[in-house]
Amino acid sequence: MDLFLVYFFIFLNIFALLGLLFGNNKKNQFNEKKFYRICPCKRMAENGSLSTICMYCAIGGFFYSMLSIGLIGFGNWALNVILILTLSSAFLGWKLKLD
Repeated sequence: MDLFLVYFFIFLNIFALLGLLFGNNKKNQFNEKKFYRICPCKRMAENGSLSTICMYCAIGGFFYSMLSIGLIGFGNWALNVILILTLSSAFLGWKLKLD
């Protein structure tokens, strides 16, 4: 379960970074329809659903990692990585909400 969450949060952070990079910038005037077919992150960043997904997943992952760290301790590397990735996901969701 921990390894699945690590991969999920890595994917979510990469998706949020792409949304942050390509969302709402009028500087990127290349063929937008072609880009929408490749990656839907721009449309999700524009309508706000990507920031909502990032924030809710970050809350769940944060509670899971804090509870597990409290019960198991800091010995498990996957829980420490989940904690770091959830904090970065919350930050990226907050940045997406501001843009």
